[in-house]
Order: sequence, then structure tokens, then C-alpha cells
Amino acid sequence: MQQDELKWWHFASCQNIDLNFFFDEYENDPVVAQTVDTICINCPVRAFCREEGVENKETGVWGGVYLDRGKVDPARNQHKTEYVWDIVDEY
Repeated sequence: MQQDELKWWHFASCQNIDLNFFFDEYENDPVVAQTVDTICINCPVRAFCREEGVENKETGVWGGVYLDRGKVDPARNQHKTEYVWDIVDEY
């Protein structure tokens, strides 16, 4: 891969992780949700990811926040602690 072909997602912490964890399984399993939150809050490209999710009106976890058509889904983020929100909102 050439340097000019690199995109933000090439640096994402979720590389090589089953992406179903960031969608269907996220709120179905509290352990999965907590694990995904931990992956996201430590991701070096979290802000780029969330921006992409919002701009493209995506659904699923983007930048540590579960979005529904690009908007924060309060019900699917209700398990987050204040600490996690402080981190994911730093973008």
C-alpha cells in the first residue's frame, strides 16, 4: 500500500475485529458493549470515525458512540458512564 492510499480507518483500533460487535451485538450483550467502548476510547482515530458516522448518517458504533442514521441513539448508549462520555465527546 502506498502512503497516499492510507486512510484514517487503516489506523483504527477495530482493525481485524468482527464488526458485528459494533452493530447488532453492541447492546445485546453488556460485555460486548463495554469491550467496544474500551476499544473506541483508546482508538487514535476515534474523532475521524465519529465524524464519518455522523456525516454519512451511519448506524452502529462510530467513534465510540452508537449512532442511528448519524444521530446519537440515547437508548443504545445508556450504559455509558460519565467517564466514557467525557472521552468520546472530546472530538
